[in-house]
Amino acid sequence: MPSHYIEILGYMGTALVVASFLGTSMIRLRLLNFLGATVITLYALLISAWPMVLLNTLLAVINGYHYFKLIRAGERRYA
Repeated sequence: MPSHYIEILGYMGTALVVASFLGTSMIRLRLLNFLGATVITLYALLISAWPMVLLNTLLAVINGYHYFKLIRAGERRYA
């Protein structure tokens, strides 16, 4: 994969994480943060940045867990 595509992937993940903090909805924060951490994990894998892979994998798991917990609890109205 060309390096500029890899760099764009990193910026997309960063934009998703930043966007997650701009709203007022906890469920939207969890979803966008999960997606951002997942994209950044892929980016980190492609550039072999193992500490970033570990951190963002953990963040994706944590945010995914809390997202589905909110959905299960009926928090859809805050989406």
